[in-house]
Amino acid sequence: MPATTTSTKRVSGPLSIIANAMAGGVQTRADLSGQTGLDPEIVDAAVDHLIRMGRISSTALSGSCPDNGCGACPSGTSKGTAGCGGAGPSTARGPVALTLVARHH
Repeated sequence: MPATTTSTKRVSGPLSIIANAMAGGVQTRADLSGQTGLDPEIVDAAVDHLIRMGRISSTALSGSCPDNGCGACPSGTSKGTAGCGGAGPSTARGPVALTLVARHH
C-alpha cells in the first residue's frame, strides 16, 4: 500500500490575510486590497469583522468639521461661515485610523 502524505501548508482566510497585511504595515483599505489581491468588498467585510472581534480598533481622526459648525472651526470666518471654501459644515465622518490590536495569550 503506498504511503500517504499530508500537506503542512496552512491555508489562510481573509481575516488572517488582512490582519497579517496590517501587521506588515499596510495602512489603507485600498492598499489592503491591492497588496492581498482580495476584492475591496471582501476587505471591507473582513476589516469590519475584525473591528467587531476586537482585533482592530477604529478611531476617528481629527480634521473633519466640528460638531457645532463653522463658527467653532479654526478656518471659520467671524460670521460663522466656512473659511475653507466649503459650502458649510461637512456631514462626513472624516478619516478613521485602523489599528491592529495585540493579542495576549
